Amino acid sequence: MFSLFVAACGWYYMFYSRAASRLSGMEGANINSVRIWLRRINGLLMFALAICFFSGFFAVDLDHPTKMTAIVWLAVCGLILALLALGLVDLRLTWRLRNSQRAQSPIDKRS
Repeated sequence: MFSLFVAACGWYYMFYSRAASRLSGMEGANINSVRIWLRRINGLLMFALAICFFSGFFAVDLDHPTKMTAIVWLAVCGLILALLALGLVDLRLTWRLRNSQRAQSPIDKRS
């Protein structure tokens, strides 16, 4: 059930999420296309993570681990690290956008 949920989230993130494209009016076209690309790759990695989770619990024998068990679970760890890295890049782009928005419209410092 967990794998199906992760796969559905990845599928939605790849094809139906429009949150990044809504930022096109606020940030440059190049940065926005990088953000959209990052989010689609993240959705693909989530879908691959769901497949690896499923195979890690049902396709390999955890009672008698083999080399394939290690490969599947290392792939799960690698995919999670890649998801985190792409998420941090997206977060950094968001911080940069926020700082540029603050610089363009300074806060009124009247008390």
